[in-house]
Amino acid sequence: MSDSLITKKAIAASIKELMKKRPLQKISVADIVEHCGINRQTFYYHFKDKYDLVDWIYYNEVVSAVTQHRSFEEWNNVVLDVLKTMKNEQYFYTNALSVTGQNAFQDYFFNVTKDLIAEMLDTVSRGGQIAAEDKVFIAEFYSYGLVGVVIQWARCGMKQQPEEIVLRLTHFIDDSKLYTAGRYFQGHPAEKKANITESNSN
Repeated sequence: MSDSLITKKAIAASIKELMKKRPLQKISVADIVEHCGINRQTFYYHFKDKYDLVDWIYYNEVVSAVTQHRSFEEWNNVVLDVLKTMKNEQYFYTNALSVTGQNAFQDYFFNVTKDLIAEMLDTVSRGGQIAAEDKVFIAEFYSYGLVGVVIQWARCGMKQQPEEIVLRLTHFIDDSKLYTAGRYFQGHPAEKKANITESNSN
């Protein structure tokens, strides 16, 4: 592990400890460096401000782990890992996500989810062509719903267990797959007939 990464992790650990006792809005860079035992110059060498630090934590704890498993077939395990990470450090995520305008986590998670939904659309169409603008619209629609549930869960204190949230999201995704496939084949009756024939032969 490089010296730079060691320093970043130490700074991240410092702000997490401080966020156990007070809101992010009331924590200053001076508080962070004093608690961490470094000077301000070292902090600003690595991060622009405390929000940049929080974004770094989001990315390294959640997003980088998710992007290593981009297969849609793994999505429920990926989301479960994300929720467990958040639950294990509930004080940090609940605190950070309560800040108005601090949307980096939401943006990161939305973009990853959107890519997974787009992959789902390719799967249910079985190689058929869904118009690019339709794919974007559908992927964004379902991603806002999924991410919204996770964000609301975090902001409300994470009362439900991660497994329960993932189970509900699994039903949501399965329903959306059926809906999307149905809507797609309504506009492509020939392909629908071909797939029905294929299903009957199996």
